[in-house]
Amino acid sequence: MVGKIVNCFYEGSESGFGDFLRGSIHLYERTKSHGLDFGIDISHHPINQFIKTKHEEDFDKTKIKCLSNQLKKEGFNNYADTYNKKLFDEMSSTKPNETNYIFSYFDYVFKVKSNLFIKKINESPGLSKSCSKFFKENLYFSDEVKIEVKKELDNHGLKRKKFNVLHFRLGDEKSFYKKKERFFTPEFKHCFEICRSKSKKWTNPVVVISDSNELKAFIKDKAREEGLPLYVFHLESCHSQKKPSGCEESDSEAVVSKKGLFYAAFDMMIITFASRGYSYSVYDHGSGFFCWLCKIYKVPFKIQKFKQDK
Repeated sequence: MVGKIVNCFYEGSESGFGDFLRGSIHLYERTKSHGLDFGIDISHHPINQFIKTKHEEDFDKTKIKCLSNQLKKEGFNNYADTYNKKLFDEMSSTKPNETNYIFSYFDYVFKVKSNLFIKKINESPGLSKSCSKFFKENLYFSDEVKIEVKKELDNHGLKRKKFNVLHFRLGDEKSFYKKKERFFTPEFKHCFEICRSKSKKWTNPVVVISDSNELKAFIKDKAREEGLPLYVFHLESCHSQKKPSGCEESDSEAVVSKKGLFYAAFDMMIITFASRGYSYSVYDHGSGFFCWLCKIYKVPFKIQKFKQDK
């Protein structure tokens, strides 16, 4: 029996679900060249109440080797090359009949300059059929999430693949810590102008999702005032980790709630049902939460970074 690598999303990591998807998609293809089996696991994170992996194994959380944390502790100069080598070493050292539990969010996209990251993602080819099939079959939503998504779509007269998604990632400081932002963050009225413009340009109605509950409340009220086909389904977003990357710079901790995790899974399922998607982000890397789900489910998408007017 060949060795196996299992990429694990776990509570206590500094990485979100989009990071997990990016790393897992990379490993799905890469483990083949090492002659290894591959699996994913989210049993050690409470989001597994609402989105599950097909084959969850019974193993202790302490077995998970978080490559990101190891690199952070060891210190490094060339991030992409160092992470790449550490991942190579883990796969090369996995013996026959051995299962190696790790967490990695690495992808070759990290080899480009940060200001070119979004461009690289937008221009990258789609996933192979086998890769897309693997993730569709191995990640599935709970019945509770499926029922709520169907109810909301039915209540608003929306049908699968007959609506578009607009996603706004305003960043952890703005959305979760309520502290001064480290990155340029647009005013709510600017985001609404984007919504207004897209709703007039697109023939499909628009579902708005965001990490910022305040922004969604603002857009919901303005859309109602102007009678625009913009739909906001909830105001319950939260981060999936208490101490995500960058929290130490803000001296902050994010609130993670059961309801928030439920609606994180809810938003994921909404993305998979979209006809197309457009994401705006304050970060150079865009939004993994958005783009990797679009890639898995073959949803045409584009990511754009917010830019400050000169």
